[in-house]
Amino acid sequence: MIKISDRDRELILRIIEHAARIESARKRFGDNYSYFCNDADYRDAVNMNIFQMGELANQISEEAKEGLKDIPWHKMYGIRNIMAHAYLRVDAKTVWDTIINDIPNLSDRLEDII
Repeated sequence: MIKISDRDRELILRIIEHAARIESARKRFGDNYSYFCNDADYRDAVNMNIFQMGELANQISEEAKEGLKDIPWHKMYGIRNIMAHAYLRVDAKTVWDTIINDIPNLSDRLEDII
């Protein structure tokens, strides 16, 4: 087991919190791709939390990233950059697949670390 600094632990907890907010949005708005595509509030809620997760992932220390290579830190920050700098290119299907398939697994893995 890797030793995680207090700072990295706090950042990971905040990432988990944003993942929980995405899950909450899924419960509130529903697991319907069509609804997701047509409801700006749903998309905005999800996109902002993914953005925040990416921002926090970028702040994780290099030591922790090195010790936790199975976490896609670079991809998390990459999607944050797309959302920040090329928002109109954000593909709803990719975001949907991320919140359905990737975020729950990521959250589970991060909770195991903490």
